[in-house]
Amino acid sequence: MPHNQVTVKAPATTANLGPGYDVFGLALAEPSDKVTLTRIPSGVRIEVAGISAAAIPTAPEKNTAGVVAAHILKEFSLKTGVHVKIMKGILPGIGLGSSAASAAAVAYGLNHMFSLNLNSTQVVRLAAKGEVASAGFEHADNVAAAICGDFVIIKSYNPLEIVNLKAPVDMEVCVAYHNVKTLRNKTEKARSVVPKQVPIEKLVHNVGKAAALAAGFATGNVDLIGEAMQDAVVEPARAFLIPGYERVKENALKAGACGVTISGAGPAMLSIVNKKKADAAKVASAMKAGFECAGVEATAFATKPGKGACIMEME
Repeated sequence: MPHNQVTVKAPATTANLGPGYDVFGLALAEPSDKVTLTRIPSGVRIEVAGISAAAIPTAPEKNTAGVVAAHILKEFSLKTGVHVKIMKGILPGIGLGSSAASAAAVAYGLNHMFSLNLNSTQVVRLAAKGEVASAGFEHADNVAAAICGDFVIIKSYNPLEIVNLKAPVDMEVCVAYHNVKTLRNKTEKARSVVPKQVPIEKLVHNVGKAAALAAGFATGNVDLIGEAMQDAVVEPARAFLIPGYERVKENALKAGACGVTISGAGPAMLSIVNKKKADAAKVASAMKAGFECAGVEATAFATKPGKGACIMEME
């Protein structure tokens, strides 16, 4: 029998990790969204509370969670509706997969609520439908990380194939972002500056770095992961969108980070730290100072790789 209510926790994520544009994703231990799904007679209703709730659309067709809910109800011919209450813990619009977390939570939660018996890849496929509402494209890197946890590789989009690897136990993650209000269509703007053609030498560079980064996760080598987070294609084209970009990178590396990159579409910056060699709190502080040297206020924190979406309550 279907459950009447399910509450799901879904983590923040970071995408690309340098050379893995639309392919690599990593779940973070903190922050996270909490989404409660409740059966109603018909339709989809969205309620949003928490961080920046007022800035998040509640029209189902404009909200990633609403798009996913409506799609699942239709695809599986579920003769019911769902009320989606989103408690935002992930600040939207900074490149930490805020919209993906909500979408992932709904797909994951409805799979359990209605006993659809979908595997993780099928759940990711449904969650990716929601990304059209925020990014205009069904990219799966963030939602895959939010559902599977740890590190994911989107091996193929058609058909959707995912490789899921555990993050090294000594790996810590630092995030810093400026407190300047971002554009509502920030992700679309960031995607619009991506080069449409790539010189062969840059392709070779990115393939080598991406392979090395994946090998780092496969072997548990934090230093290799950090050293491989170097993108010759997308990040150079986006760097101008982030005030203090160069200084943040420089400060992080000087403080002991083994790699620094833009988190997703930004403006958040992400660094990887080997806890055996550096203090993540100091790296985060150095990144914050980098933004402030550019004349903008900033927020920074240290966390770890995280697990995927999970059921908190079900009745």
